[in-house]
Amino acid sequence: MKINSIIIACITLLLTACGNNPQIIVCGTYTDTGSYGIYSLAFDPGSGEISVIDSIAAENPSHLAFSQSGNRIYAVGESGGNSCVYAMDFCPDTGQFSNIISTSEVGADPCYIATAGKYIVTADYSGGSVSIFTDSLGCLTHIRCDKFYGCGTDSVRQSAPHIHCTMKSPDGNDLFVSDLGCDKVYHYDLRNGISLTDTIDFPAGFGPRHIAFTPDGEHAYTLGELSGDIMILDRTNNQRAFNTLTPRQSVVCDSLRVRASGDIHVSPDGKFLYASNRREGDGIRTYSIAPDGSLSSISYTNTSKHPRNFLITPSGDFLLVASRDDNRIEIFRRNHSTGLLSPTEHTLPLPKPVCLIVSK
Repeated sequence: MKINSIIIACITLLLTACGNNPQIIVCGTYTDTGSYGIYSLAFDPGSGEISVIDSIAAENPSHLAFSQSGNRIYAVGESGGNSCVYAMDFCPDTGQFSNIISTSEVGADPCYIATAGKYIVTADYSGGSVSIFTDSLGCLTHIRCDKFYGCGTDSVRQSAPHIHCTMKSPDGNDLFVSDLGCDKVYHYDLRNGISLTDTIDFPAGFGPRHIAFTPDGEHAYTLGELSGDIMILDRTNNQRAFNTLTPRQSVVCDSLRVRASGDIHVSPDGKFLYASNRREGDGIRTYSIAPDGSLSSISYTNTSKHPRNFLITPSGDFLLVASRDDNRIEIFRRNHSTGLLSPTEHTLPLPKPVCLIVSK
């Protein structure tokens, strides 16, 4: 028997041990303190147990995205002027990585990556740009770089554009790009190529970071890293016949106002919203979502240090937190009826985890 066959057999046994329907989760990390790069994890959706399957070397792969088919993974390499974009093959059945490639044609410090139709799109934080690629026959091709200009009110963190998120709408027709440095969200139409069509303005000093949609796409929520607030936005159809977002009102996320709100996600059933805060009072705030998209804060759950990113499992049963500064992934059980989170005994030590995605 060949070595590769032995490895695959061992992985199959590991996944079988996780129950009848194991899920594979992929984690990106910062590598400045010894992390290898990107890890695949076996997650038992019944018990919440989690363990490492495989890993592949990459430098600071701080955000990840699956291809539409699920057999390719894209990652940013967030390393200042030496940043890159990775692409690799991935087996969703075994969690194995292979054939990694990269390109350096990207703006400085890309911190987010998303697939949008045939395009791969990065948010280049320090570059103040959006980089657009295609992936054909295992080759990343750089299409263009959209550079933004201007600044916000904060003399340090808003002295220039800082693109932080590229989020596709649930119907796949639109892409929304947050600019923390300029208090704006840019709207791209994806129905015929990828074209910038609109700009959405936010209050001065808001610092839009990440965006989350309700499953029906009728409402979106933008987390303000600097303000510590969440802006509620409604989908509207303008005269140019594309769907954009209109800000309606904001609610408090970070009551300590330490200017470090992190990540935001809607539950699969669209009934609850979760958002993380870092640096002080590290934790996740839970909101109920009313039929009109309005939010009501219902609880706050403390986590380990620096919950930079988190993942709600497809079933909605668990919420996994990448706690960067405590070097671990924490597993919380989620109540479908109340939205409340409760800690479990399961954690996974991992150096500087910063992004979690679940295999399709």
